[in-house]
Amino acid sequence: MTDEFRQAVYDAWGRECLICGRSPEGWLQAAVGGGHQDKLSLHHLNGDDTDDRVANAIPLCQSCHVHIHRVDEPPYRQWHRQLPIADRHAWNAHREEYAETPQLTAKEASWRYGDDDGTPRSTSYLRYERDVTDSDDGFNTEAIWSDGGHREQPADIQEATIEYTLEDSGRYRIRFVERHDGPGWWRVVDKWTDSVWHPVDRKPIADVDVILEYGANDGKRSN
Repeated sequence: MTDEFRQAVYDAWGRECLICGRSPEGWLQAAVGGGHQDKLSLHHLNGDDTDDRVANAIPLCQSCHVHIHRVDEPPYRQWHRQLPIADRHAWNAHREEYAETPQLTAKEASWRYGDDDGTPRSTSYLRYERDVTDSDDGFNTEAIWSDGGHREQPADIQEATIEYTLEDSGRYRIRFVERHDGPGWWRVVDKWTDSVWHPVDRKPIADVDVILEYGANDGKRSN
């Protein structure tokens, strides 16, 4: 596994566990429940460790990685059932929590189980790690816009996020993440469940235009 491949997976999914939201920066400094692993695990969705495509890998903490292989329950089921049965059983020598069902494709698993709610078993550690994982938002507050005004502006946009709430189905966000494994961007849709963002869809797109509309009375204009 190359550093370039690892970076491409981070660019697509972020630098936190895709299931519970934990990160090495948090658990290495946590007083309780901390781990010694200094990198996220990269889980191959189809169980083939030689299939190093970005579309076939997601970043995980060690706890969620183990549970994806072992446990057929939300929030692990979507990923568990994409594995061949041999890969589920191999991690379950003394327990029988795995599913003896046919291997699903990523699309099939997302359609069947992508909306399943469930609390990751590792989220109990987040309260010890949250303070140290908060990061700078990267805004240059001294930027001068073309109309001469001073207001916050991203110094170098590599990711754009839109959060919204649907009347009947909860809170979502759309992230546009610059790709490093090819041209264009990833469009990632996440759903807020059990205090963690869970991805529900991801597609490559060719280009992104960000347009900010300001009210006519504030003396600002679209950029």
